[in-house]
Amino acid sequence: MNTDSVEPFSSVPSTTQSKESGRKSIASTVRVLRAGSEDIVVGENSSLEGSFETQGSMFVDGTMSRADLRTCLLSIGVAGSVEGSAHADRAEIAGRFEGQLVVTGEVILRSSSHVTGEIQCGKLISHRGATIKAEVTVVEDEDEAGEAGNEFRALARLPLRANVTRSFLRRSATFGYGVFFTLGAIGLVSLFAH
Repeated sequence: MNTDSVEPFSSVPSTTQSKESGRKSIASTVRVLRAGSEDIVVGENSSLEGSFETQGSMFVDGTMSRADLRTCLLSIGVAGSVEGSAHADRAEIAGRFEGQLVVTGEVILRSSSHVTGEIQCGKLISHRGATIKAEVTVVEDEDEAGEAGNEFRALARLPLRANVTRSFLRRSATFGYGVFFTLGAIGLVSLFAH
């Protein structure tokens, strides 16, 4: 685990004296654990600023300004407001977000959400009524794009008739592999059954 040393407050003495024994115990540094799996909750009447990092979830119903957030799940409630940058695996926004949002998975924008700035995500789901004034970039997952992309590139070189679309070809290739696999499995079962 990463730890940081934090100096004690100047008003707090660095040593304390026990009443019973008169011995001194040293409290020179405090260890702060970072990037744990705890959830962070910002309440409705709270106003925070700064950097926050967790492997857990972050629920924002208050106000966060000049924020740098790093979390697995970012959830901004209807009363929540975030200004700054956020990096997450998944985000669900019902309140306000202003700044840069980078999400590896999906971003869900509820009908009450107001988003301005820049969004980069794997998938964007927007409910009717959501306000988006942002530059949106949807990035495909490289693993999925690599597997489907190679098959699709070969099919894309074929001359297309007017009623055959690229999505039809992609679905047909997936269906064809499914049929091929099923027939192969039936053949193996019948081979070993006798």
